[in-house]
Amino acid sequence: MISAATVYAASAAVYAVVIAGLVLWLRRIPDAYRQYCLPVLGIVVISGIAVALDAAGIGTVVVNEYAITIPSLLGDLIAYPALWAVAALLAGVDRRLFAITIALPFAQRAAFTIAAITGGLVALVMLAVLVVGHLVLLYLYRNQIWEAAQSVSEEQRLLHWKARNLLLFLIGMIIVSAVLGLVGLFDNFVSSVLTQYMNLLIRAGFAGFLFANVTNIDVGDAAGGLLDEIGGANDAGGSTNPGPAD
Repeated sequence: MISAATVYAASAAVYAVVIAGLVLWLRRIPDAYRQYCLPVLGIVVISGIAVALDAAGIGTVVVNEYAITIPSLLGDLIAYPALWAVAALLAGVDRRLFAITIALPFAQRAAFTIAAITGGLVALVMLAVLVVGHLVLLYLYRNQIWEAAQSVSEEQRLLHWKARNLLLFLIGMIIVSAVLGLVGLFDNFVSSVLTQYMNLLIRAGFAGFLFANVTNIDVGDAAGGLLDEIGGANDAGGSTNPGPAD
């Protein structure tokens, strides 16, 4: 049986290739748009370092017979809120919605770890937080956040729409596979492979998507960076421009 450390090492090697490719790609992106690519590149780099530490056995602790890889846990607690935040920022959301899009995925990832190391009612409640949290994100992105997106340009709104759909699908898939692994449907090897594959797909896939479409961001409206939009145009009220149908 191939060990989990071997799976982590193989994943770290793939991350290294992906990071190198993204860095080369970044050099071809116009300067005005690179500031939007750098945070996503940073997510991939952090995740790659975390997996490399996991492969080296650094920061792994066992709690109630469940091995917690602390580097990957910390990487996930950064990556998932950040990815959702980027999608929200593309919609020009206000501070409240922005904070929710960060807090929910953070709570979901923490809840999964708590469910893994506990049992009984506590584990069931934590799994409910994981699943219900995704449903809440689905609701917000299809309603309030989509309404906020009417204030940005049509091209940027389309970019947000594609980004949110990508995240809803991919993260929904990893939630399903994680829960199935947690209830014992998969052995440790299969669970490790699926987790690494889905994590890499989400990070690399989202980064590649943003790099390929970053010029659709309206730099004129976001001259100081996407974060400058929070509490700006949306606080004054959005337009009613139609966008892509759900």
